[in-house]
Amino acid sequence: MSSWSCRYEADGLCRKVDGAYCRPGMKGCVLVGKVTFQDGVVPSPVWPEGSRRKKDTTGEPPQDG
Repeated sequence: MSSWSCRYEADGLCRKVDGAYCRPGMKGCVLVGKVTFQDGVVPSPVWPEGSRRKKDTTGEPPQDG
């Protein structure tokens, strides 16, 4: 058995994927393309209810205002 820690994880949330719940291997995660999970599925990000997240897919940061 092994374990790892991620520098982007804080209190169960991913700072790299706009505050989504930390799900190792999800789209946007540093592990994408580096590891393969047994089921072969790349999980999608899931955000906490009521969180402020990026809604567009342009790749640009959200605009305040």
